[in-house]
Amino acid sequence: MADFLKNTEEYSWADIKVVMMGREVTGLKAVKYGAKRQKEPGYAAGSKPRFMGRGNYSYSVEITVLQSEVEAIIESAGGDPLDVPPFDIVVAYIPEVGLPMRTDVIKYAEFAEWEKASKQGDMFHEVTMPGVCLAIELNTVPN
Repeated sequence: MADFLKNTEEYSWADIKVVMMGREVTGLKAVKYGAKRQKEPGYAAGSKPRFMGRGNYSYSVEITVLQSEVEAIIESAGGDPLDVPPFDIVVAYIPEVGLPMRTDVIKYAEFAEWEKASKQGDMFHEVTMPGVCLAIELNTVPN
């Protein structure tokens, strides 16, 4: 029987700290970011693929925050969050024990959409703000 590495630690929500526009986002409810690259099998002689075509990269980011955070963004932007100049988002994973700290930097982010909503019975308001960015640097030290 093979020996498996037994890891009793894992990164969790409690380990995440996000810094955006010069301050920690304490009203953060969710963060999502990632990359895509166009890939497609290429065909030549015969009916089977002969090579892999690789195209452009694209990056996305999405945050969900409490409405008080949105109001802070609006105040710092002097209006519409869609008009905020590009900014970096630092996502640090800082576990209490066992695992190494990891820091990802979402470069030149801009919000592409926002929507406020409320309904009867809400005890707080969440706003999801999808956006785009020019790059994501994984496991880096921010400057």
